[in-house]
Amino acid sequence: MLKNDIPVIKLRWYAWALAVVLLLAGAVTLGVFGGFNLGVDFESGLSQRIQIAPVGLEVTYSGNKDAVLAISGSALSLEFRGEEGVSATSFRSQAYPTAKDLAAALNAVPEVTATAVDGSLNTADLLSGYGFPATLGETPTKLNFQGTGTSTIEDVRSALASLGNVKVQTVGSSENQTFQVRLGIKDGANQVSMEEEVKNALASFFGQGNVVVLQSDYIGPKFSATLLSSSILAIVVAMALILLYVWIRFRFAYAASSLIALLHDILMMLTAISILRLEFNSTTIAALLTIIGYSLNNTIVIFDRVRENVELNKSAALAKQIDLSVTQSVSRTIMSALTTVVAILPLAVFASGDIQLFAINMMFGILFGTFSSNFLAPSMLYWISKAQKKQTAVVEAK
Repeated sequence: MLKNDIPVIKLRWYAWALAVVLLLAGAVTLGVFGGFNLGVDFESGLSQRIQIAPVGLEVTYSGNKDAVLAISGSALSLEFRGEEGVSATSFRSQAYPTAKDLAAALNAVPEVTATAVDGSLNTADLLSGYGFPATLGETPTKLNFQGTGTSTIEDVRSALASLGNVKVQTVGSSENQTFQVRLGIKDGANQVSMEEEVKNALASFFGQGNVVVLQSDYIGPKFSATLLSSSILAIVVAMALILLYVWIRFRFAYAASSLIALLHDILMMLTAISILRLEFNSTTIAALLTIIGYSLNNTIVIFDRVRENVELNKSAALAKQIDLSVTQSVSRTIMSALTTVVAILPLAVFASGDIQLFAINMMFGILFGTFSSNFLAPSMLYWISKAQKKQTAVVEAK
């Protein structure tokens, strides 16, 4: 317990000034960048995660059965399906450490022909991309391996420059040679035609078969518009229910204060997302709704303490009651924030994709939520309560 109360009411102008400055910075950034870095969920088009990786093997099959090649981890499996049943063979990297070894093993299978394009590649680096498991035929099926190339994001942008408005981001470290490519919908285009355009453009720049599509998503204009409106509706409904809940549990001043604090949290998260150019997608909406619940819980705890203190000592000034209540709750609030941050920090650092994005958004949300529940919501409660008291005094004087 602190020896002296935290002067929340005395510091209220500084707290709100800081919030306003940060919000203005976010608005300026949003204007400079021309909006959020929208994900494919909200910006219709094609999104692909690609990896620049050399071809190590080419495999063909001339038999009458269905021959299916699959990659799981560093193991390659070959499955035959015929009238007599299904038979499968697994080729593990420990037994066949190089592409040359794997080609020799595959060539021992009847009617299968494997050509080692680069026999020195390590089979532990086999990549499974879009199109796998693959059905073998007379047209060679190409097997790619994790490379050690030096292709840059500028190379990928140059390769796709002819397609128009294409956005490219690096995924993970540069050694992975992995990139996220997003392409807006063109008139008359569909998923198949857009995937073909990207494939041909990359093949002409990096060489045929040297690019693996790890993931491919296509969002139509109608779906993205519906998702955006549904997301906004979800946030509005959540805020309305919170207003109603706090109003019933406490009174209007508490409800309005908590709602304004939550609005601050949402805007501050959007500011951080805008400044850092984080992708804004459906995962961001999930993080926003989660933070609304997290921040409200902290605010409710503090407001509960304010109400108790006011009832215990009705003669004390509201400002002192608020300072005392925040001080009494601050250790619990900080511990709650720290334990949550410790839990999600590994995800923010070591995870990737949407999980990492969710964790990063949550960390900003916890920071802003802790700030607003301790400074902004109590000071707003002070202002609204003071205004209501003045209004009541005026009505009684009449």
